[in-house]
Amino acid sequence: MKIKRALLLLLLLVGVTKVSYGQIEYPEDKVSWKFTVEQDVEDAYIVGTITMVEHWHIYAANLPEGAFSIATEINLTPNNNYKSIGGVREPKPIFKHDELADEDLYYHSNTVVMRRKIKVLSEEDFTIKGSFMFQTCDDDHCLPPHTAEFTVKVKGVQPKEEVPEDLFADAEGDEVTDDEGNVFVKVNGKWHEVPEGNSIEFYKKYIELAGKNEK
Repeated sequence: MKIKRALLLLLLLVGVTKVSYGQIEYPEDKVSWKFTVEQDVEDAYIVGTITMVEHWHIYAANLPEGAFSIATEINLTPNNNYKSIGGVREPKPIFKHDELADEDLYYHSNTVVMRRKIKVLSEEDFTIKGSFMFQTCDDDHCLPPHTAEFTVKVKGVQPKEEVPEDLFADAEGDEVTDDEGNVFVKVNGKWHEVPEGNSIEFYKKYIELAGKNEK
């Protein structure tokens, strides 16, 4: 393992030496990124769209234990307006075994989309500050790791109005439509209004799953 790491360090040094005698290369010239928000009420994703120039790549965010490569990171600054749900979500990376270094490589090339899921806790709109860290390489050499900061705006969520338990006391079954055409379903003894655009069966399953996740 020490020999393997020494080989990789030597390759990186050779790459840096090569660059020093030619045009200086910067990580931000090889990789571009844009961060946005995808939001469905209180569930939201911080979305990073990352594009690499041809022949360059970045390493996966979720690397196997013991991997020597530098994992890509998307970090969010904590605050009371939201709660992080899990780590970085990414597509299946490209796999390649480097024979020279005897190292398994997991990486992304071209354009890749990575996400961080959050649960919105605030009723007011707010911003999230974060950082994006990566190392980019081609088949010949790697550039030093680079960290960039970003800010995204997230919409606050208004509290849902609770449906009185006795509102449909005389209803038969677990599905009711009121005089204004609003649809309600009864799940685990409580009535819930079905949001526009959702099927009754889908929303029932959504409420059931949400209840299980909160336990």
